[in-house]
Amino acid sequence: MNFAYGERFVVVSDTAIRSNCSRKEIRRVIENLAINAVKYGAANTPITLTLEQIETHISLTIHNEGNPISSEAQSILFQQFRRTISAEDQTGWGLGLFLAKSIIEAHQGTIEVESAQGKGTSFIVKLPKLSY
Repeated sequence: MNFAYGERFVVVSDTAIRSNCSRKEIRRVIENLAINAVKYGAANTPITLTLEQIETHISLTIHNEGNPISSEAQSILFQQFRRTISAEDQTGWGLGLFLAKSIIEAHQGTIEVESAQGKGTSFIVKLPKLSY
């Protein structure tokens, strides 16, 4: 991602996080969310990827600054072939977030969005952690 988009990405991660996830599929989710953060976030601001292990799950948050996503738009974000008004001038099929959600749910996880003026936008992925 840094090769394609410059040094905008900041990664914050706990060490030794383990999960029974498909690396290939989780990579697709991270790439989709990170590319969306570049496309729709404020230019030249950092995009932070935070990976942490909580007691009950693994949490991956991708955060960017910029205009918030309205609550109306949030309600359709994860639907297939649906695009928000701010995304209409971008190329794409309107499948990225739908596929990301499908992948996360196939891993028994959840994905949600938080977005507010002055706070930026965060996509939060929660996945089951590996039980020892």
